[in-house]
Amino acid sequence: MLIPFLMKNCFQLLCTHKVPAAGFKNAVKSGLILQSVSSDVYQNLAVEDWIHDHVNLEGKPILFFWRNTPSLVIGRHQNPWQECNLSLMRERGVKLARRLSGGGAVYHDMGNINLTFFTTRTKYDRMENLKLIVRALNAIQPQLDVQATKRFDLLLDGQFKISGTAAKIGRTTAYHHCTLLCSTDRTSLSSLLKSPYQGIKSNATQSIPAMVKNLLEKDPTLTCEGLINA
Repeated sequence: MLIPFLMKNCFQLLCTHKVPAAGFKNAVKSGLILQSVSSDVYQNLAVEDWIHDHVNLEGKPILFFWRNTPSLVIGRHQNPWQECNLSLMRERGVKLARRLSGGGAVYHDMGNINLTFFTTRTKYDRMENLKLIVRALNAIQPQLDVQATKRFDLLLDGQFKISGTAAKIGRTTAYHHCTLLCSTDRTSLSSLLKSPYQGIKSNATQSIPAMVKNLLEKDPTLTCEGLINA
């Protein structure tokens, strides 16, 4: 895989991983696990789309970990005035970004892990990816009650959303990305994801509110670093 020099500076290779049959769909031979060295939402979204557009994923899926300083990311078909408290974001210096996948608005900070699963289009399987995350969580904390839903969210204790899903499906490649709430600032999350504007009429996709909870609130040993390693 040939990667431009400037792009190489954006992430580190955690490992070239021999993926077991229970890992990625169809028991591929190997894959790459990358972790971003940037906490800038614009750089990370750009790396994500560069991988989708330029990397041959045949037989080599990629799992990409990334975290951002406080940012609010909206889906491809969303209206920021309906989704965000833009004045509060400006006041606090919180960045606004639009991703190329669909889905709802998401608050990012360093306590929120983003995972992107890159595969060929034929091997794209969001549920298998979520099951992989659940297995990793149960490996480090068997008592955790985490389940994937039909909406491709992850729920903790059957009611608290700890992960939401979005995807981009291209002609030959695809990616599924999701969040994992570890120790995010829930006060900022709730205040920034609440628009003060009323009466806006739009055909934009609207986010669906949900109760959320950090994994660290359930178990203080579940740090971001430990979850990424798992």
